[in-house]
Amino acid sequence: MHAPSNPPGWSAGKWGEWYPDILGSDGKLTTKIPKPYWQAGWLAQHDRIISSLASMRNPVPLIVSGDLHAIALGKMLRCGRQNLEANSIVAVLSGPIGTRPGGWPSGRRGIGATPPAHVDLHEDLKPIEQHGFTLADFEPDAIQLHMFKWNRNTDTPESIDALEPFHVVKLPRPG
Repeated sequence: MHAPSNPPGWSAGKWGEWYPDILGSDGKLTTKIPKPYWQAGWLAQHDRIISSLASMRNPVPLIVSGDLHAIALGKMLRCGRQNLEANSIVAVLSGPIGTRPGGWPSGRRGIGATPPAHVDLHEDLKPIEQHGFTLADFEPDAIQLHMFKWNRNTDTPESIDALEPFHVVKLPRPG
């Protein structure tokens, strides 16, 4: 499992992300406008990591990150020119348990977690901007992900202990 602070597979057009996409005047991500301060080396590093994960044939190629303040699950099928369909990368946004009101990307930036132009991402669970977390069980033949969400406005902190997962997925090991 790879756990970078900056999540592969999704973007909000922020300057420090892997991808050159930026938020356009139409409220959508675009690469037609140069992103201030963005460095091509960030994308090159991203592509090296993705290529390395895709070359693994026995473990599940899994990336988990929480920086975009969302809960999501997807499969990366393309990265740049690299076709990943034979061994797609599982990308997870693990969820934020402590985002302050107004701290969601859509509230601050006007756009939530969105696949950038550089990747094709099949979103099994589209990003949800709600407090939550993900638990992963690493078993000999699979990885099970249990995704939880919690509503800060209607649920008590004590209720976190009794939460049930709203989404569970089993990722079998290849081979």
